[in-house]
Amino acid sequence: MTIQAQFLNKNWEISPNKVMPLTSISYSSGINTETAKTSGGKDKIVSKGYKADTLSITYDVVKTAGCNPEREYSDMVTLTGAIGPFLINGRRFGAAKYRLISVKPSNIVTSNTGEMISMTISAQFEEPIVSKSDSKNIGKSGASIDKSTTQKGIRK
Repeated sequence: MTIQAQFLNKNWEISPNKVMPLTSISYSSGINTETAKTSGGKDKIVSKGYKADTLSITYDVVKTAGCNPEREYSDMVTLTGAIGPFLINGRRFGAAKYRLISVKPSNIVTSNTGEMISMTISAQFEEPIVSKSDSKNIGKSGASIDKSTTQKGIRK
């Protein structure tokens, strides 16, 4: 069995009994900025801190590939709001932790009796927001920052 990706107890895998790989991964990271006028009248871009990282995944769930589309969707909905690391090939991908914020099924195919045969599931994750008082001494990676090496969030 090969586990391609993992979030808490949810695995995307390729094995003789189940084929459920990720078909799409999108990741976004950035900083918040603000434009201010200097005393000389020029525009100055000021960093206002990091934006929360976001991660989106899409995967197909097909009954003939050893998956139960209804159960897989239900399992993901149950994880909505849960926080944990997102792993690809056993290594953390992106932020230290993500919160699953939404799950959306699409391309649902049913049999003539109404049984779900396949669907595409999209899931959106967002880095949990850290309060200002908690974030003063924490860097993007979650590690503590030595205040002597920073000034207004910018490394010297």
